[in-house]
Amino acid sequence: MEERLREVVRYIGPSALAKKTGITERRRWQTVATDTRTKTRLEDFAELIKAYPEYELYIVHGKVDPARGQISPGYDEADRNLERRSTGSR
Repeated sequence: MEERLREVVRYIGPSALAKKTGITERRRWQTVATDTRTKTRLEDFAELIKAYPEYELYIVHGKVDPARGQISPGYDEADRNLERRSTGSR
């Protein structure tokens, strides 16, 4: 779970998280993203999920359910790539 939390933080970005969550220190989010010696906190998870609830299922269970709006960084990226291909082929 901790590695998936770090993955989502890296995907969204420390600056964006600092702007959109109750943890306004970009440096804390940067630490969560990159320093595996530092444990993530329950507060990190709670704040991320409040701002980005679509990643909860992925962080907790490693699963996605697009029909219910639950995605992962990889799913989101693949979906964007498909949209670009559809747009480019017209």
